[in-house]
Amino acid sequence: MKKKQIWTLEQDQDSQVIFLRSHLGRYLATDKDGKVSCEEEVPNTSCRFLLVKQSDGHWALQSEPYLRYFGGSAEYLSCFAQTIGESELWAMHLALHPQANLLSVSRKRYARLSTADDELCMDSNIPWGVDSLITLVYLDEKYSLKTCDNRFLSNDGRLVMENRPTTSFTLELKSGKLAFKDREGKFLSPTGPTGTLKSGRCSRPGKDELFDLEESHPQVVFQ
Repeated sequence: MKKKQIWTLEQDQDSQVIFLRSHLGRYLATDKDGKVSCEEEVPNTSCRFLLVKQSDGHWALQSEPYLRYFGGSAEYLSCFAQTIGESELWAMHLALHPQANLLSVSRKRYARLSTADDELCMDSNIPWGVDSLITLVYLDEKYSLKTCDNRFLSNDGRLVMENRPTTSFTLELKSGKLAFKDREGKFLSPTGPTGTLKSGRCSRPGKDELFDLEESHPQVVFQ
């Protein structure tokens, strides 16, 4: 993605309100007539939006003060729609290197490939080595988690060679953290003593279903 296409999503800690900040440090805003601008250096009431999640994983952005939806075309954007249509639906594409480390918020442990158990475990104190490297594969507006041996995590916890519907997840955001929702509406979470990563029973993300993605830095060993 180009720099102009990257937006930083900031979340109000005391509510469900979000702010969208451009690469120039200015905030997306709208007025009562649906005119969209990006000139505010400090977020105000006109910059407040609500994330309206859709069942297919898309998002709609609703102006909190005016209750209109943000959308449009490549040539013209506005925030005047009273209902959600095709042009008001958005998909989140993370602007980071596809190879990252995955941290469980509840367990405070990193994901790693366990070749002995043939699963992805959330039991590493430090994301050290290639086994802790997770590749995020973005396809058809969904994400898959790929291990260092080129296998994909399925929602039942198995590692498979092919990317398939059971390995595709939509992203949800809660309190600045990420949750991965499978096609059945359930969320990935660590289970058992080793934190085996698979979909649980929850249809709403709690602390167990929340993750952080951290940049994977180069690692060296001195001998």
